[in-house]
Amino acid sequence: MTQDASNGPLTVIDFHVHIRPPWWRAPRPIATNTRDAAWQAAWVSKLTAPEALLRESAEAGVALNLLSSTIEGISGIRGPVDHEEVRRHNDYLAELATAHPGRLAALAAVDAFSGEAAALEAERAIRELGHVGIVIDSARDGVYAGHPSTWPVFEAADRLGVPILVHPVAAETTEALTRSAGRPGNSFGRGHVNGTAFLTVLENGIVEQYPDLDLVFTGIGLGALVIAAAELPQYSLTARERGIARPRIHFDFMGLDPAVLAFAVSVLGVDRVLVGSDWPIWEPVTHARLSAVFDAAGVAGADRRKIASGNAQRILARRTDVARRERELTSDG
Repeated sequence: MTQDASNGPLTVIDFHVHIRPPWWRAPRPIATNTRDAAWQAAWVSKLTAPEALLRESAEAGVALNLLSSTIEGISGIRGPVDHEEVRRHNDYLAELATAHPGRLAALAAVDAFSGEAAALEAERAIRELGHVGIVIDSARDGVYAGHPSTWPVFEAADRLGVPILVHPVAAETTEALTRSAGRPGNSFGRGHVNGTAFLTVLENGIVEQYPDLDLVFTGIGLGALVIAAAELPQYSLTARERGIARPRIHFDFMGLDPAVLAFAVSVLGVDRVLVGSDWPIWEPVTHARLSAVFDAAGVAGADRRKIASGNAQRILARRTDVARRERELTSDG
């Protein structure tokens, strides 16, 4: 096991891992050439193969994977959502997590754009199935996460004490982007949607309404931080120089590029960055690769442990604290 530069082996938690049930069928290909078609076929085949995830994460030294399915993966980016199928996906992920305690945990897929129905499914998944968080899409039918219509799911997550992973979806212009720029154009469009959701959350006051709620956005949405640093006081250079704590909005660290990690840490602060690979789509996390990235980015000691697992552990611990208080209130009553 790779050693931390100062204090023994690193524990790694991957916050952003995808699995689908065996009955899931992949959407039409996004590839525009033979190379990209082969790339897509490879990761699609792994989405319904949890044994591949377990084997690869054991070899890589990843301690815990947080599994998620997505509304986009179930019902696309527009139109009616098959809520019964959403429930089936959540049930399946709960079964996987139960079968592999300590190695797998699950985030509940919730259609944030369905109002109170979203809150009810979140409640069922957390309380009855044992999910440790929620995953929502960044947008649907032209409405972005953070819009007032999506607030019931943010309220539910705050009340339940669980984090929300705000996941990218394809841009409305995906076909044009892919036709022009290939696979990177598709990824850029998804990052644009994810980054816009991040800015929407800030614009609509969710962090003020729910200051203890932990949100996680993805590495391909990091471009929005350029705008946040220039135009939002919470992320301004003045705030950073004064050491003012940023909102409890985190970004995962996809792609394992030290320059990207250094940028994220400089704007967000080390307490707001965590590991999330987007397995099996992007490069998987390994101890050796992660340590090399930390070396290149100048991340050392306690900061390594925060990014590798400490921040994720802190986020996930809030549910334990809330559940304990709920039990105490029930027993007192």
